[in-house]
Amino acid sequence: MKCTPVCPFENDDCCMARILSKQDDFANQISMLETMIQDAGHECIFLSQFHCELNPIEMYWGWAKYRSQQVDKNTFQQANEAALVALDGCPVKVIQRFINCSWHWMSAYCMGLTGKAA
Repeated sequence: MKCTPVCPFENDDCCMARILSKQDDFANQISMLETMIQDAGHECIFLSQFHCELNPIEMYWGWAKYRSQQVDKNTFQQANEAALVALDGCPVKVIQRFINCSWHWMSAYCMGLTGKAA
């Protein structure tokens, strides 16, 4: 049983879902997605829930999309190859800048800044 639409903040034992979520073995459980990523030898980082444009992967994809659009392509195969070349062609320094930019924005929003102040 679960409260609808959400559990009240002041109540810790309002429904079964809330009671289970407070148990240590449930609270410390690694998600299946995180387990799969780690088993594949990668690091899983969950970013704060800000606007998707603040995610560095969006900046990376935008960079690659712009570069792949600069190449003439007549077939799907050529378009696929151009996309892969663009994705592989992004310098590490540029990716680091995307990450730094995202962290600065997220930090500003975490401090409570909004709009132009952020």
